[in-house]
Amino acid sequence: MRVKSLSVKNGSAVDLPLVVPSFSSKGFHYFKEADTEITRSEASNVLELVGGFIEEAFLVSAFDVHHEHLADVTAFFSNTALILIDSGGYELNPEFDSSEPKITPVRNVTFTGEDYAQVLEGLHKENTDFPLLIANFDWGTKGEPFIDQIKAARTLFKQFPNWSTNFILKPDTSTSGVVHVKKVIPIVNELKSFDVIGVTEKELGKGLIERLRRLAKLRLALWDNGVTAPIHVWGGMDPLTTPLYYFAGADIFDGVSWMRYAYAEGLAVTIDSGPIMRNEITTPYDQSIAMTRSRNLSTLQELAVNLQYFANLAEPEFEIFGARAGELKRTYDVMSAKISRFEELR
Repeated sequence: MRVKSLSVKNGSAVDLPLVVPSFSSKGFHYFKEADTEITRSEASNVLELVGGFIEEAFLVSAFDVHHEHLADVTAFFSNTALILIDSGGYELNPEFDSSEPKITPVRNVTFTGEDYAQVLEGLHKENTDFPLLIANFDWGTKGEPFIDQIKAARTLFKQFPNWSTNFILKPDTSTSGVVHVKKVIPIVNELKSFDVIGVTEKELGKGLIERLRRLAKLRLALWDNGVTAPIHVWGGMDPLTTPLYYFAGADIFDGVSWMRYAYAEGLAVTIDSGPIMRNEITTPYDQSIAMTRSRNLSTLQELAVNLQYFANLAEPEFEIFGARAGELKRTYDVMSAKISRFEELR
């Protein structure tokens, strides 16, 4: 039942599952660009370093585009099959997830739904043929009933019919900060107009098994009602948890962990530990950081291929996941025992 590709308006289909490196200013250092008053983010330097080598997909935030934290974003759009545009809720949220090392505080600057629409209008004027997957302004509708979130999203998306749409479900005020599937079912047919259905990792629940159960329940509820759009889990991407979210029914994953950590032996370790595990402690620091992020991108690309390989197997095999095969198999078995109708998610 799982779809194997996502058709992109203004582009070709991209294979699923899809692992997407994100660029965000949140938590990274800022600096003044030479001879200007423009405040750039460290993430801008990373984008300029690797953006030209990302061919499949990457994500940028309209918040950072609006505040010019990222330089020359669209210069990298023509080489990439799909560009995901986040509406800025991640940067507006002053809280940091447990997986996020707080390097610098969130900038105290505003960003509204009108600002987001202006960013999209600017991109539209520059080139209507950009292969974009645009999100709704979820920060502006958090806490509202799902039907009102959908109406607001449609109003925005109607202005940009050339681009694919990514609707992020936000908890309403009665659900204690999580997306409850029983609240989604009454409006599920309304979701058929969106190309992708999104939910943030932390709004699936507190503990991992709770998140996996709720994600599986959401995927099955969508299928039961004829909604085949892939699910995008926003944030929290790393080499160990991403396969679990795929097993539970998601197909698109993004995050900035690849800029914050070092991926080694199927794990995300502190960025300073990466050189130790690679036996490169004498490498100059700046060079080591650049090498780590470049290798992380390669790891994400390999992970996407491994997940696509796993998706095509008649029966689950875990050796493709290398050093973490044993842990993933054991967790898969636990999920099979704890999650209702788990076998249908294959």
